[in-house]
Amino acid sequence: MRFLPDKLFGFFLILTLPFLIVVGLKHNGPREFEIYGFLVMVILYPLLEEIVFRGIFQPWISFRVSGGLLGVSFANMLTSILFSISHLVYHDPIWALGTFFPSLAFGFCLERYKTLQAPIVLHCLYNAGYFITVGTQ
Repeated sequence: MRFLPDKLFGFFLILTLPFLIVVGLKHNGPREFEIYGFLVMVILYPLLEEIVFRGIFQPWISFRVSGGLLGVSFANMLTSILFSISHLVYHDPIWALGTFFPSLAFGFCLERYKTLQAPIVLHCLYNAGYFITVGTQ
């Protein structure tokens, strides 16, 4: 996991803190914490989503579409749009749209570190922060 000591990866980890603080302040009620929900939301969902979106879609799109904008590949942008749309199943449109920017970070990590481990770790940690802050409400 050569990406862990990278300062940019650390930046992506810290980047989520202001969001979690604001969300935590809005949801100041009791947190429902159960191990099953934690494992599903923090381990299973990120693992499956990253395999599908960064392991299958992004490389497939990248093979067909080249280029990018402001250091972000078009494959990453298109994959992140699909990722956000997929979150409409469980979230209202604002929350689903809110997954777009973390998805760009996940895709960027895939392209930078050339391993699916980086976006999986980042996604698991983002979801853990969300779960601890908001719970399963």
